[in-house]
Amino acid sequence: MNIKKSLLLMSLALLINLLCHNIGTTQTKRPDETIFLSGPVKEVSWNHKTIIVNDKKFFIYQDTIVVDQRGNELKLEDIKQDGNVAIDAIKIPSGYAIKKIVVITDKGV
Repeated sequence: MNIKKSLLLMSLALLINLLCHNIGTTQTKRPDETIFLSGPVKEVSWNHKTIIVNDKKFFIYQDTIVVDQRGNELKLEDIKQDGNVAIDAIKIPSGYAIKKIVVITDKGV
């Protein structure tokens, strides 16, 4: 009887310890994993919610900033298929969430 009580007490203590330390799993290696990428836009969804650049799917949210190379604010409609962009995004389980898009209009020399 004492062994059962001891095992129950140790199991309960382990469970409380695990719950107090907030042990869990994430679907990404680091939730703040940021990527920077530039290239041509392969596809733009009809509702401007997703774009594909370099065969990676990116999600556009309401707080996504769209600017040109000079920092002038642009609209989502200014992102065109086959246009060049530079993207600052974070990794999410279903792809990448864009924080900032720079539409590259002048490639220079």
